[in-house]
Amino acid sequence: MVIYMKRKFIPTAVISILVAFALAFSLIAYAENNVTWSYDSSTKTLYISGTGAMDNYENSYSAPWNSHILEIENLVVEDGVTSVGNYALSGAEKLENVSLSDSVKTIGEYAFASCPSLKVLSLSSNVNSIADYSFAYNGVNQKDFTLRAPVGSYALHYIIKNNRNTSTNRIAFETDDVTCGKYTVRITQSGGMLAYYPYTPKYDGKFKFYSTGTHDTRGYIYNSDYTQIAYNDDYGSSTNFQISSVTLEKGKTYYFGARIMNSSLKGSFDVYIEPVEYTVSGTIYAMNDPSGAASDIVIDEALLDGEATGGTFTRTVTEENADAVITIGSKQIEYSFSPDGKPDIIIMMCDVNDDGIVNGRDYAHMKTSGSKYKPLFANFVGYEV
Repeated sequence: MVIYMKRKFIPTAVISILVAFALAFSLIAYAENNVTWSYDSSTKTLYISGTGAMDNYENSYSAPWNSHILEIENLVVEDGVTSVGNYALSGAEKLENVSLSDSVKTIGEYAFASCPSLKVLSLSSNVNSIADYSFAYNGVNQKDFTLRAPVGSYALHYIIKNNRNTSTNRIAFETDDVTCGKYTVRITQSGGMLAYYPYTPKYDGKFKFYSTGTHDTRGYIYNSDYTQIAYNDDYGSSTNFQISSVTLEKGKTYYFGARIMNSSLKGSFDVYIEPVEYTVSGTIYAMNDPSGAASDIVIDEALLDGEATGGTFTRTVTEENADAVITIGSKQIEYSFSPDGKPDIIIMMCDVNDDGIVNGRDYAHMKTSGSKYKPLFANFVGYEV
């Protein structure tokens, strides 16, 4: 017996309408466990949302959005997603912009491999796992790819560890420069993570680096080529480290690194970067006309803490004498030197109306008279709006 089944045909005109509607509705959405993804073909944007970890994929072709991989230009990983899986965007040759939420903690193997259009990728301080070859073929081998990472973060540890271990294929990166002061180290990953704090001194000098807290810690200082120049484990009878004095050159970047001695532990402790002594130089200008008229007379002679100086001075500053008293004629002003201040100090006293302070009224006098020193007013010591 042969059974014939009646087939239902859809008119060609109806099919055309359905196809046109599908093309017009460019947002295509799919679900993958607790992670949902959607692709907007009009903006070439892949959105990843939901909660938890993205799946890891076996190769460049197994991600569920692979049919769009060659056209994706933008990636948005929304809050709640905790990872970018293995091979997730591998081969996305047009990918230019990536926005990762702070909930992302893990970057998988080859996650952004072979993405030649991706020039900058920003990672948050919450990232605590980055697999080998996460940026292979575009990060390690391309000079125009840059990773952005916060100071003290695991991401910065990953970058500097890579760069210390090789003289080639280094990862270009951006991070904030720190100043002298106190920082709370947060070791978020076991295995010997170092928290790095890049420091670029404004002056030649000697600086110290030490820790406080209950953890047994180690401290390191590397130069701009990642060569270790100082190290300390235990200082005296303490388990805290202290690098008491290391000579640094102004304008060069150094990497202060700290870790917990027991590499299996995570935790927090405080570190300090402080000056021991540094040498500053500067120029002293003084403009003072008791009559109230703006004066273009520069008085080069001055006293700095009782020591005569001309128009320029050089001073070695220590922890104990960061403040100086400057005397010009009958005027005195106290100036506090800072290791992170301006590298070229201009000290000016411009009380042209002799009211005891340097402020906008003095600037008005200078502006009216067309004083040639008016452009320097922003540098005046004691200037008050």
